[in-house]
Amino acid sequence: MRVLEEYMECMKKGDNIGLADLFNDKGVLHDTSFLKINADILHLEGKMAIEMMFHHKFGFNGGPFNITNILYKSHDNVRYFIEYGDVVIPVTAYISEVDTEGKIMRLDIYPL
Repeated sequence: MRVLEEYMECMKKGDNIGLADLFNDKGVLHDTSFLKINADILHLEGKMAIEMMFHHKFGFNGGPFNITNILYKSHDNVRYFIEYGDVVIPVTAYISEVDTEGKIMRLDIYPL
């Protein structure tokens, strides 16, 4: 399974530990889709920050976010719909860099 597919599975299951394990210790997750719900951009640096933030995100959300209509455009790009409460946002996620072990160095998520 490709790392992007694993990322999507962890998001759908609400697995913050599995999600963080996909990232390099210094990996970056940058998500601007939160702007669509009038929230701050999510910018996380480091595996520990990713694990902790998603532990809280999944906890406050009552579990994983509802994700639908997943369309893999390539090995490093996926489009999907994600629900933040009552709001459904179409997004695209790009992995721009992986390390030699296949861990994510940078993942950017943008609203469409």
